[in-house]
Amino acid sequence: MKSPDALKTIGEVSKIVNVPIYVLRFWEKKINLISPIKKKNGTRYYNNSQIILIETLKDLLYNKKYSIEGANKQLSIEISNLKEKEKLIKDLKELIIGINKLL
Repeated sequence: MKSPDALKTIGEVSKIVNVPIYVLRFWEKKINLISPIKKKNGTRYYNNSQIILIETLKDLLYNKKYSIEGANKQLSIEISNLKEKEKLIKDLKELIIGINKLL
């Protein structure tokens, strides 16, 4: 059995997110944030962060009724916000380390 962190093929991702393979390929063309690893033979491999991104995209399109363009913008905003949060967490950890050294 594969590790949960192992790369997944497009067929496996299709089953995980319950979306046909051709839809995943279409989204890949339209949403620049979806970028699976492609081997020389054309096989696509997705990591966990890409799968989460695809699940979020599916929610935006199917449940929240965003257009492709609107979903692309929203995903960009969410990723930007996530990066800001990660930077804040990193800065806070460094601050805590600095304070602990002073104590």
